[in-house]
Amino acid sequence: MENDYGSPDEAFSIVEKGLKELPRYGPLYFQAFKQLEKEDLQEKAYTLPRTMKMVARADSISRELLWKVHLEAAQMQERAAVLAVEANPKKLNIRVALQATRRSYAKAIMLCPANLSWKIWLAAGRTEVSCGNTKGARELFLRAHESVSEKGRSTVFLECARLEEYCGDLTLSRSLLCKARNQFGKSDWKVWLSSVNLECRCNNRLRAIKFAQEALNLHRGTGRLWAALIQLRHENGEHFQMKVLKCALRAVPKSGEVWCEGARIYLNPFSSTFDLRASSRHLAFAARFTPQYGDSFLEQLRLNMIDQWFIPLAVPFITSMYDEFLSCDPMDMKDAHRFIAKHTKKAADVMKTQLEEEREDLITKDVLDTSELELRCSSADPNYGHLWFKYRGSCIDTAREVIRAAKVAMADSVIDHSYLYIAAVVRRCGVLMLIEHMSEKIITPPSSASGKKSLKQQEGGVPSPSTKRWDIVVEKQLRLAPSLDKMISVSPDGSKMFTGTLGEGMGKWDKLSLLEKRKILFGSDSLLS
Repeated sequence: MENDYGSPDEAFSIVEKGLKELPRYGPLYFQAFKQLEKEDLQEKAYTLPRTMKMVARADSISRELLWKVHLEAAQMQERAAVLAVEANPKKLNIRVALQATRRSYAKAIMLCPANLSWKIWLAAGRTEVSCGNTKGARELFLRAHESVSEKGRSTVFLECARLEEYCGDLTLSRSLLCKARNQFGKSDWKVWLSSVNLECRCNNRLRAIKFAQEALNLHRGTGRLWAALIQLRHENGEHFQMKVLKCALRAVPKSGEVWCEGARIYLNPFSSTFDLRASSRHLAFAARFTPQYGDSFLEQLRLNMIDQWFIPLAVPFITSMYDEFLSCDPMDMKDAHRFIAKHTKKAADVMKTQLEEEREDLITKDVLDTSELELRCSSADPNYGHLWFKYRGSCIDTAREVIRAAKVAMADSVIDHSYLYIAAVVRRCGVLMLIEHMSEKIITPPSSASGKKSLKQQEGGVPSPSTKRWDIVVEKQLRLAPSLDKMISVSPDGSKMFTGTLGEGMGKWDKLSLLEKRKILFGSDSLLS
C-alpha cells in the first residue's frame, strides 16, 4: 500500500521489519528487490549494489523459492545493463554487459524444478534477443520446447513465431502459428490472437478478420478476441462496429476489454454517435468487470482531458449556434444540416489556432487533476493492455507512475487533435438542438427545461432523464447528419488515429526500429508472472 501510494521509503522500512520477524519469507524479498532496484537505477548505479546485496541475503529462504530469486536477479541485471549501455554506448557493449545476467540464469536453471525450467529458457532467449543474438535465442527456445509440458507447449510456439517475425522471416512465423492453431487452437485462444496481431502488423486486415472470426467460433466467450474484431471493423464504419459490439456484449457481458472498445467508439470524434457520457459509462463497466485491464484507465485519462479541457472551450460555439438558430426562419432538414456543418467547421478552424497558443499552458501548468484516477488505478493494479505496456517504462513501475507517464505523453496527442474533439462536441449539440426544436411532434425531449439548458446538460456532464425512445431517435439523427470528415478537411488516414492499439505498426512495420519491434513483440505479455 505504501509503495502504491508513492512512499517507497516507508514501504522499505516495513519490508525490513518483516524480514526481521520472518527472515525466510520470500514475498518480502521480492518486494525489497523492486524498491532497491528503483533506488539504484535512480542513482545510475547500474551494477545494482544495494539490490544484489539483498539478493545475497535472500539465499536463506526455502530452496523451492531460491530459483525465483536468481530469475528475478537476472531480469533486474538485464534492465540495468540495457540502461547502462544507453547511457554510455561508446564504451559498453550490450553482449558483454549481459554476462552477469547469464550467470544468474545459470543459477536459476540449476535450482529450478524440471517442470518449470522451460520458462527460464524462454526468459534467457528473450535476453539474447535484446542484444541481437538471435542464433542463441533460437537455441534457448529449442531447449524450452524440449523441456516444456504439453500445457505450456503453445506458449513456446508463440515465442518462436515472434522471434522469426522479429528476424523478418514472416513465412516461417506464419508456419509456426499455423501449426500452433492446428495443435492447440481448440484449447488456447492466444494462438489465434497472435495470428490476428501478426496479420495486423503486416497490414492484412481481411486475413486478420478471418482469423478473428474463426477463433470466435471456437472461443466465443473470450473478450480479447471480440475486442480485436471490433477494432478490425473500423474501416467498415462506426455503424458496423456497433453491430459487432452488441454481439460481443451478448456473448461476454462482463468483458472489460469489450466495454473499453465501446468507449473508444464513442470517444472517436469521427464517429457519428460521438458521446462523452456514453463513453464514460462504458469505461465504468470496463474498470468494474476487468480491473486488471490497464487500457480502461488510460482511456479514462483521455476522456478526462477532453472533458475538462475542451468542453468549456466548446460552450461559446454551442451558445452562438443556438442563438443564431433561434433567430433564423424555419428550415428543412437539409438546410439544418448545412447550418450545423457551418458552425462545426467554424469551431474547428478557430480552435486549430487557439489551442496551439494555449498548448504550453495546458501541459506545463498541470491543470488536470488525476489523483482520483491514480487512486482507483493503484487499487486495481492493472497488469496488461496494449496502451498499458506502451506507457509503462518498466515492469517495476507502479500504477500511479504509469498514469503520470501517460498523462504527459497523451497530452500532446489529445491537444494535437483538440479541434476535432471540439468540432465533434459542437456537431453533436447541433443535432440535439435540431431534434428538440424540429421533432416535438414525434418525441418529447428528455428535459422539460429550455432547449439551451438541455444542451448544456447533455455535454456538460450533468445527467438528464432519458428514455429508450429518445436515445433511438438521437442515434438515428446523429447518423443522418453529415459526419465530421465531410464537414472539415482531414487527411485520408486521419480517423485511424482513434481506432485503438491492436494494429500498432500496421502499414509501417518495416519502418520501425528493432528496439520498437522488440517492445511490441516481446514486451506485451506476462511470461514470467
